[in-house]
Amino acid sequence: MTKIDDLIDTLVGDLTPVSRHALRKRLASAIIFGVIGAAVALLASFAFRSHSHHVTMAAFWVKFLYSAGLMGATIIALDHVARPDGLIGNMIRFSTAAFAVIALLAIGQLVLSPTSSYPGLIFGFSALFCPFLIVAFGLPAFFANMWFLRRAAPFNPGLAGFVAGACAGAIGAWVYALACVENGIPFIAIWYTLGILLSGLLGSVVGKLSLRW
Repeated sequence: MTKIDDLIDTLVGDLTPVSRHALRKRLASAIIFGVIGAAVALLASFAFRSHSHHVTMAAFWVKFLYSAGLMGATIIALDHVARPDGLIGNMIRFSTAAFAVIALLAIGQLVLSPTSSYPGLIFGFSALFCPFLIVAFGLPAFFANMWFLRRAAPFNPGLAGFVAGACAGAIGAWVYALACVENGIPFIAIWYTLGILLSGLLGSVVGKLSLRW
């Protein structure tokens, strides 16, 4: 018994206690890096913009708050799935409610607008590339979130990767909202959501491959 005790003492002798909030500090670092990276990518993209349009304050705040809400929900969920017992029920409920609100606003805008304006409200100027820009602007956050998870203990790699990707997409959408030229709430409901989901799906695939224990 003494030899076993000596062996245990030898194994743990050099260990130092880990800060109680070490994991959340890493998460905060990942989020900060992701936001800064998305902002740099957005500023770099200005050189390729060939047109500018008037954006109403209502449209700006809808896209800004929608993406900010999803970003907050996915950050909290990312903190949860980094642990073996992590659950994402609250993220699903909040995201569903947020999408329901924006869908109702989109329907209301369509009802109050002439049918001739529907193509602009739904497809705008950038439907073909908006979701992919959101994914692209979120890439710094995507890599940072994966770095964070690889230093944590997620139980379900695919789910953790999905949350990391969706969080990155929400960060990309939030930053992109600062320069998005679209005024259609239907556009936001469809294409912003699609961009975030695409980023989440990418994260799920990468997570299954890179987050296994």
